[in-house]
Amino acid sequence: MRTILKTMAAPILLAAASCVGQPVSNEAMNSVIDQSVLDSATVLVVDSTDHRFEHLPDANGMLVYKDSLLIVSRSFHAFGEPILSLYDLSNSMRHLGDYIPRGFDIDEMEACVIQIIGDELFVNDCYYTKRYCTINLRKPLLPADRLHLSHSGVEERGVATVPFQDGLLVENPQCYSNDEVGIHNDVPRLLFYRQGRYLTPQEHVTYQVADINTGADLHYNAAHHRVCFVSHLQPLVEFYDDSLQLVRRLTLPSDGAAKIHVGAARTTMHQQRARRDRASAINATFEKTQRVVGAGSQLHAFLCSAADDEYIYLVYCGKLFGFDFHTYPTYVLVLNWNGMLMEAYQFNRWVQEISPSMERGNFYLTVYADDTSDSAGMKLVKVSPQQSEQIDSLMNDYRDSIK
Repeated sequence: MRTILKTMAAPILLAAASCVGQPVSNEAMNSVIDQSVLDSATVLVVDSTDHRFEHLPDANGMLVYKDSLLIVSRSFHAFGEPILSLYDLSNSMRHLGDYIPRGFDIDEMEACVIQIIGDELFVNDCYYTKRYCTINLRKPLLPADRLHLSHSGVEERGVATVPFQDGLLVENPQCYSNDEVGIHNDVPRLLFYRQGRYLTPQEHVTYQVADINTGADLHYNAAHHRVCFVSHLQPLVEFYDDSLQLVRRLTLPSDGAAKIHVGAARTTMHQQRARRDRASAINATFEKTQRVVGAGSQLHAFLCSAADDEYIYLVYCGKLFGFDFHTYPTYVLVLNWNGMLMEAYQFNRWVQEISPSMERGNFYLTVYADDTSDSAGMKLVKVSPQQSEQIDSLMNDYRDSIK
């Protein structure tokens, strides 16, 4: 048995040790989490006795705050109806309130992405209205009529956004490299916006790759001076310091890369105000660009993620799209803010959202309610590790080795 443990422990220790903070160099900043780490991950099983979440038929995304508060983003609601609802898990799922009417008027959103950051909920409509807000999750909750939305000014559509210092940090969909087709868009991964203005210098790129490269999560921890970029479309996680300098990159195994098509060069016109205000003149430039689009199945890399003061929780798939994607198995990877792998779990189905429980190794997962590809219904489940003395011993040996 000891031989088996050593065999399983070796790849975990090798992959995780390479993630410890070191002076940045081309070799030190790149690390790989091997397939053997995923294969030996602890299995997560659903708590079949927990029936609290069975009566939320119109829920889309569901997050849980400190085992006590359920946040539900709703789908298929009419204009004027709220897109967010909050429930008290510790008090028989008591309905606590609704927020943000659906629409395009002031203080309305058409859709939203939700993210728990510390004791606040960050709500962002990155697709339509470009409005965002934060809601303090500590009781008493803010009355719905006192919640007001801000306009991000973000030019890119559908990009990950997170509060950062005195502004917003935004995923840059033009940051992309592909050696096979010779694309190397050497531009910043992250864009900084303050008061609706874009402040990150960026050079023109010939290849317009937003169609194949938009989709990520961003997390920021001021205490650890770290930003974490998690790609939905590539098996890639990156860590930056709060000066936005890359300090660590992790890659994972996948079933293959998505195929792309590079279009012919076209002349495009770009308009921009000279001083970035409405009263200034507009300058126009003409540039040659090539649009890059998908030419096959898309890779499902990281499906979702969450973060708290200590860890980042990543749900990884690594498979190309198929009609049975509802049933794809996934992996939950727990990293610290230096990019070190702390724990690895596996689950037997697709995960839409993840929230860590206060109980270590327990998670709340938003999953598809049915396995059929034509069903979009979601449900929330609570999962916990399957008991295994072998895995427990392995992880204890690993934690002892990094102290």
